[in-house]
Amino acid sequence: MGPRTRSWARRAPALLALVATGFALSGCAFQRPEDPVVLTGSELPRLIGAPPGKILAYRYIQDQWQQVPVQVDERAVIDFGTVYDDDPYGVQVLTYTDPGTFVGPDPDPTLDGNDEVALMGIDSWSRAPAGAHPPNVVAGSGEELRIHDATGDPIDTYVYLYRQTGNLDPGAGRSYVDYDFGLLSGDYKGTYRLNDGPNPEDSTVTTSFYSRHFSDRWTGDGLRITAPGASGVDILDRHKNLFAPGFCDRSEDTFNDAEGAFIVNKSGPVRAIRSYIGANSGPLTGRQHVFYERREEITTFLRVHAIPAVMDFFDYSPAASGMTYRSDADGDGATIDGIPDQVDAGEIGWETVDGAQGGLSIVHRISTDVPGLDWTSYHLDDSTPSGPSQTQCTGDAFAYGSSGPWINEGIPNTDPRSTPFYSLTDRRTLFYELPGKPDGPRRSAQVDSPLQVSVAPHD
Repeated sequence: MGPRTRSWARRAPALLALVATGFALSGCAFQRPEDPVVLTGSELPRLIGAPPGKILAYRYIQDQWQQVPVQVDERAVIDFGTVYDDDPYGVQVLTYTDPGTFVGPDPDPTLDGNDEVALMGIDSWSRAPAGAHPPNVVAGSGEELRIHDATGDPIDTYVYLYRQTGNLDPGAGRSYVDYDFGLLSGDYKGTYRLNDGPNPEDSTVTTSFYSRHFSDRWTGDGLRITAPGASGVDILDRHKNLFAPGFCDRSEDTFNDAEGAFIVNKSGPVRAIRSYIGANSGPLTGRQHVFYERREEITTFLRVHAIPAVMDFFDYSPAASGMTYRSDADGDGATIDGIPDQVDAGEIGWETVDGAQGGLSIVHRISTDVPGLDWTSYHLDDSTPSGPSQTQCTGDAFAYGSSGPWINEGIPNTDPRSTPFYSLTDRRTLFYELPGKPDGPRRSAQVDSPLQVSVAPHD
């Protein structure tokens, strides 16, 4: 992994120089610096068959080519039994591959149709003239990516992909995210307890805007916002999962204590990926984290027999005191201070927390084919919780701004090993913000309208 050298401070002189020379580009990428551009290999026909290390990205700026980071994430269709180093289960999924887990490497080591190529939209710039190309690239391999923001600036920006003839670093000497998977027992394949956890970790994700900590597969127990102006204190007690408030028979701790496995742990120049499965009697239930410099995508895949309900919420730490909580169900908000208050509940689409500690915007999307499924939200702010429904099953003894979606009704079978089965996926997108800058409606629109990309040959 290369050093993390990119920052707005480093880019400021170049941007000022452009303005001084009368060249100003109001591109969509600058309005949405959090957002990635992700394409599959099938969308990049000129690059199919190229080794990932031979794919480079460039932008065209001030009549010059400038290399920018690009990342290839290989994927393959695998049987869930492979994840557990077991015989086939008869259920397959398209997923990221990892030589460091039992999933193993992609059987096709080159860029194939289902692999992903990831860049950051902010690394795009102006359109290159026809016939212009960087040095030391394969003739006829250029792909022009035109990036359009349907929700903001109408001016499109561009970035270019090529096969290289040399040995340049696809990360362009930079890394926007650093993920250190720290399994305390040692080597994953040699020491991970697949059949009966726990499997303690000291794993960290670090960018210029935030840091995260994980102490076991399902235990996210650290969140520091390090965006400019933020205090950087750890505002998270736990990312929690329960069936119902105070019902401790199932939680992220019991998930860790049962069978489970990792699919992938990867840190690249553009993004990091952490993906795992195993949650008590739902061994195929999984969660995937994709970390970018300013945002994180957490997708939970429910694959389990019928269950009575499920909660997915953040319980903040006492260090979050003084932050303001809001959601689209309760725009007035409430102060996180451990003092009980009334917060309106509903099918929340976004939440924000904001204070001197930093800003956090969270967008929620639940996708399911369960007929008529309804859900609501949960909120508890009480430094001295009491009564069965307020029992703190995991983490510390306090509830500071505990909040998130709550499907408070029965969910039918979602385990594909039994029929009939339904699908239910919960996606939580976190935007790490400067103090005073969380914007739930805007971030919600970003999630629903990702950057649009069109691809054309460039010679």
